[in-house]
Amino acid sequence: MLDFQNISICRKGEKVLDHFNLKAPDGVILALLGEDKEAKSMLLKAASGGEKPEEGQIYMDGISIYEEGRNAYCNFGYMSKEYGFYNLLKVEEYYELFLSLYKVGGRYRSRRIEEVLEMIEMTQYKQTFIGELPIDTFPFLYLGKAILQEPEWLLMDDPFDNMSVTARKKMIGILLSLHEKGTSMIINTSMYPEMIGFITDVVVIEEGKNLTFGPVEEVYAEALCKSPVRMHILAQMEKALEVLKENHLVDRVTVDGDDVIFRFNGGEKEEAELLTDLVASGALIHNYMRDLANIEEIFRR
Repeated sequence: MLDFQNISICRKGEKVLDHFNLKAPDGVILALLGEDKEAKSMLLKAASGGEKPEEGQIYMDGISIYEEGRNAYCNFGYMSKEYGFYNLLKVEEYYELFLSLYKVGGRYRSRRIEEVLEMIEMTQYKQTFIGELPIDTFPFLYLGKAILQEPEWLLMDDPFDNMSVTARKKMIGILLSLHEKGTSMIINTSMYPEMIGFITDVVVIEEGKNLTFGPVEEVYAEALCKSPVRMHILAQMEKALEVLKENHLVDRVTVDGDDVIFRFNGGEKEEAELLTDLVASGALIHNYMRDLANIEEIFRR
């Protein structure tokens, strides 16, 4: 488990992370959602060892990564937003450099480089200078660097940014293969359509705090309950409003022409009962639907 306890980090006198708490169990593919881009990036930097918080601790399986130092950081592979390449090195030389930093040598080093290149489908570029590589290979080359030492946790900061749909699908395929082999992941990302079925858990971060965390299905179900209802009334608007006013699960009622917009805090059974009451009142309802807003917007309300 990766346990973030009361993490606070300040920049220019303001808290980027404000007593942030999160317990990420092993085996997750956790997406960091929300508009707070700096907080999400800083959280990944803190876990990678690149940024020590002013307050709080990060524990891996109960051991502080800051007290354990270098030994703990070997358990993390980190992909930052900015790629760091040496254009005059060949791909194999680039990977050899980083494996040497982890004190990895001999036959294992050569074998591991071959394994990674095969996984990211770049074996043909082994002896190619990085400066001569096609630009669309860079995210995969950088991913390869992050997984060279076979980390337990992979931390990725916006890896799908500016990628084509095809490239995203290829990246997701590689990550799923890593996940099957036991790699846990925390990814700062937007929720693209192809992410459905890939992400296992989500956390929504706003103003440096954890707004909500849990499995994708549970969080989206909660978001759906929080999502406002839009109901189109053809006749008897006043009677519909009376029913809504009397229902204790209804709040934030507004009228937009012939539409009524409100928040309903009940489940499916209560929603069916509300509709029954509305029809019994004589209100003529043409349409009733949830306003499927962006999940981050829902939890910021």
